[in-house]
Amino acid sequence: MELASLFLLVLMPPADATGETAEALTASLRAELGDVTMVLAPDTLVTPAMWQGENASMRARFVAHVIWKDKNDATVDVVSNGAATGRVQFHEIRNLAFAAEDSKAERGRAIALVLAELLRESPAAALVVVPPGAAEASASRVALDGLFAAERVHPGSWAMGPEARVALAISDAFWVNASGRAQFASAEQYQGFGAGLAVVWRLLRSQKNRHWVGVGLGMDVLHESATLLAYAGEGAPAVTKSGWNAALVPSLSGSATIWRRLRFVASAGARFFPTSLSVTQDVPPNDDNHRQGYTRSLAYPRYRPGFSLGLELAL
Repeated sequence: MELASLFLLVLMPPADATGETAEALTASLRAELGDVTMVLAPDTLVTPAMWQGENASMRARFVAHVIWKDKNDATVDVVSNGAATGRVQFHEIRNLAFAAEDSKAERGRAIALVLAELLRESPAAALVVVPPGAAEASASRVALDGLFAAERVHPGSWAMGPEARVALAISDAFWVNASGRAQFASAEQYQGFGAGLAVVWRLLRSQKNRHWVGVGLGMDVLHESATLLAYAGEGAPAVTKSGWNAALVPSLSGSATIWRRLRFVASAGARFFPTSLSVTQDVPPNDDNHRQGYTRSLAYPRYRPGFSLGLELAL
């Protein structure tokens, strides 16, 4: 279970993790500390590996372990979980002695008072309460990309140009990408300007999305134009055709962190257009060389593969 925003994790023997001792301890801690997030758990079910280190699943700000040396003597061991939170490390131990006639509720309240005292003695940086979701916020939720994009707009002809993208996190796994691009090809003086919106599922990812591979599906809106130039001696004027089009865009993409928040990003995919841009040029007949008139035409394909490479700054 993920407890990244937990303030206090109290580990107790299974017999004390529920019942009168646990109820009295919880009530007293609430009275002393206020409405902080805390969990009581049996120490037989929670191993140190579950709350220590960067990959721990239970990232509590403080971990307290209550150990009974015998039936009337207990040790309270409190640690600030600095390895998981990046906060100042804090470690204190207190020994408690109880009378044989002390009830479970009295023992729970006494343990709570000692815990509260130890927490107040901790450094201010360690005592700051993490609000729910703050630990996850340490991972980037916004990214800015600068890319070089290329797309095969016609057999043997690639349109190339810059692409800018903003990625926003819906969750750790799902992101929304908004992009804009400009592409140019020398053949037929092709120009394309467009914007798109896509949802990306980062299905394979490391901690904090430092490295990931994902699949996406989006929609692009594009304004493109192409020109059929006049050839010497043909007498046909140059013809330019332009228009708007929309495309469905499936993609495969990935990112790898180079240094801190700077990442290398790459994607490959294709755009599927419902209609195709086409240009038609009528070449008149030439009586001097007995040439018949004909029509020259160019139609761009509705399926266009492409790729993009660049750098990403995670914010």
